[in-house]
Amino acid sequence: MLSFLWFALGLGALVVALALCALILRLIRTLGALEESLNMLDDAVREVLPEIRSTLGNVNDISAGVNVAVRGASLGAIKLTEAVDSGLGRLTRGVQATAHGVRVGIQSALASGREIPDGGDIDVE
Repeated sequence: MLSFLWFALGLGALVVALALCALILRLIRTLGALEESLNMLDDAVREVLPEIRSTLGNVNDISAGVNVAVRGASLGAIKLTEAVDSGLGRLTRGVQATAHGVRVGIQSALASGREIPDGGDIDVE
């Protein structure tokens, strides 16, 4: 009976060893296919990488041009805003001066008691 147990133990170890061999062979095939796929991917990346770098360089150039244009436009907008503000300030001062002149002229005409001549000129004495 003891020899049967040794025989069964040996047979079981042999079956386990064969199963492990089959598993290792399958793993070798899988790793071989994975290595082949990775090599193809590596070749494709090496082929495409210069084009990607070139494209990124073009995108960099385009974004730099856009930045320059935006800066120029912002400076132009600032100058335009300043010009409009100063122009409106001058216009406002001119309108205020005209209104003040009209008001002083009317007060002067009313104070003197004379009528305004047809030409609109008033002799202020």
